[in-house]
Amino acid sequence: MSKKKGKRTSRAKKPQVGGSPPSQGTSVAGKALNERNRIALAYMELAGDKVFQRLSEEQKLELVQEVLSIGDEVASWLVAENGTNDPRKIASTLGVKVFGVDRGRSRGSEYRREKKEIVVYRDFHEKLLREVRSAELSEHLLKFVVAHQLFHHLELSRIGEIYKRYKFETFRVGPVVVRKQIRGLSNVAARAFTQSLLRLEISPQVFDYLTYLLLYNNR
Repeated sequence: MSKKKGKRTSRAKKPQVGGSPPSQGTSVAGKALNERNRIALAYMELAGDKVFQRLSEEQKLELVQEVLSIGDEVASWLVAENGTNDPRKIASTLGVKVFGVDRGRSRGSEYRREKKEIVVYRDFHEKLLREVRSAELSEHLLKFVVAHQLFHHLELSRIGEIYKRYKFETFRVGPVVVRKQIRGLSNVAARAFTQSLLRLEISPQVFDYLTYLLLYNNR
C-alpha cells in the first residue's frame, strides 16, 4: 500500500503572450517587496484549503508563482487587445454590463454568468471607503472590484477556470487514486490580474486594504 499526497498531476497552460507584473518601473527592493506581498496574499487566500496545506513548501511556492503569472499575462494581452486598462471600458467592449445595487448583505460584488453582468453592491463599497483610508487606493477602489469579476468572466468565456487546470493526488490505495482541486486558485489569479491590469503596486497600505477585503469576503 502506498500513499502519495500533494502530487500535482496536471500543469497550467499559460496564455502565449509576454506579460510582466506592474512593478517594472520600481527599484529592485520595491519589486521584491511587491512580489512578497503578492505571494503572502495568495497564501492567505488558500490558508483554509486542506489540499493546499498538504503540499510541500516548495510545491506551494511554485504553484502560487505560476498562478500569479497567469493573472499577469491575461492582463497583458487584454490591454493589448483593447487598448485600455480600464476594466469598465473593457467590460463594455466585451458585452458585460456593470451596475450597482444598494444592498448585497455580506457580498461585495459578483459575476452573473447567465446575464453577463458584474454587480457591485453599494453598501459594501461605501463601507470600504469609510474603513480603508488611503489616497493611493481611492481612485482604484471601484475599478478593483470590477476587474476582479471581469477575470471570472474571462475564465468562463475564454480561458477556462484556472483552478480546473490543476489536480492533486490526495489518496492512493492500489489502483484507486483520488485527486482534488484547489478552487481558491481562481481568486489568486484574479487578484494578480487585477493588480497588473490597474498597474497597482502592493505597497504596505495596499496590502492592508487587500488583507481587509480578503478577510471580509471569507468570513
